[in-house]
Amino acid sequence: MADSSVRTTDGDSGAGARSTLTNSVLIIAVLGCFSAAHWLQELLNPLIVAVFSLFLIDVLADQVGRWAPRTPEWVRVGAAFAFIIVLLGASGALIYHAAPKFSLSLAEAARRGQDLVYNVSDRFGLPFSDRPLSESVDFKPLGLGLLLAIRRFATGLLLVIVYLGFILASRRTFANKLDRLFKSPESRSHAERVFQRVRLGAESYVGLQAFKGALLALIFWIVMRLAGLDNAMFLSFLVFLASFIPIIGPAAAVALPVALCMAQFDLGWRPLLMGVSLEASVIAIDSVLLPRLQGERLDVDPVVVLVSLGFWNAIFGITGALFSTLLTVVVIAIVSEVPRLHWLAVVLSKRGEPVSR
Repeated sequence: MADSSVRTTDGDSGAGARSTLTNSVLIIAVLGCFSAAHWLQELLNPLIVAVFSLFLIDVLADQVGRWAPRTPEWVRVGAAFAFIIVLLGASGALIYHAAPKFSLSLAEAARRGQDLVYNVSDRFGLPFSDRPLSESVDFKPLGLGLLLAIRRFATGLLLVIVYLGFILASRRTFANKLDRLFKSPESRSHAERVFQRVRLGAESYVGLQAFKGALLALIFWIVMRLAGLDNAMFLSFLVFLASFIPIIGPAAAVALPVALCMAQFDLGWRPLLMGVSLEASVIAIDSVLLPRLQGERLDVDPVVVLVSLGFWNAIFGITGALFSTLLTVVVIAIVSEVPRLHWLAVVLSKRGEPVSR
């Protein structure tokens, strides 16, 4: 009897040790993957944007299918692909032509801001350096950095288009690859369920955020044009991108146009009216419209959204910040289908009950 108890205790200890070892190896492997992703971020960032574009293509193709149900799938996907390519090309052209002028506007805004701070500090007797901004800041490295950034963006955009084309071409063989990778019906069904969760979660998020960004960009463009602000089109494009960055993005989307408006028109009714109008638009869309459209489909804890912003930014840079919530949605979709990692899906989810959609 005693021998049996000893064997049971030894067996439990051995199982616990194996479980601890397995979890340790898993954690080390995950950390190694994140380290490799950070090291290869220049190569992976265009791939992330390409996958994001693929999800957007699927959303657009599904929408075309609702409008024209008899349209063949290859026509719907081809039209959506052409639309995304045109958008990417237009974005590249806009950045190439508008970024230099926008950088000059930022420099002028900084100079006017220094003058404003000097006037306020002089009126209230506060210490402030009256040295001109052109003497304290060297704009040559900033201009060179801008040109290098435009060059990197053009290279990255070309890689995105190449990645996207190859991903679309290889999607036809995806089902065959699943059959070869997962031999048993149970494992294949589980893999298909994981991919379906990832696809539905990502497409839902991408579609909603793209709609939100486009609506905000349109409203901001109208307000900025009515106010007579320069670079309204480029600022609207930046607003569209900023809408994908949670918490920080909307605040920056309002602050930058208001600061430029103050630099262009000085203190007055225009910057105040613009700030109130833009902030009201952001609040209405973020707090009223988007929750009604989104419902419970984006099941991510708000604290996790904030933490994921810093985490993915540390891994992938600005691309990680733009797609931080999307990457977290994908992680939740994957780990919720892995029994050993289901606890992580519970922690990351908003309700603590991640379920299949």
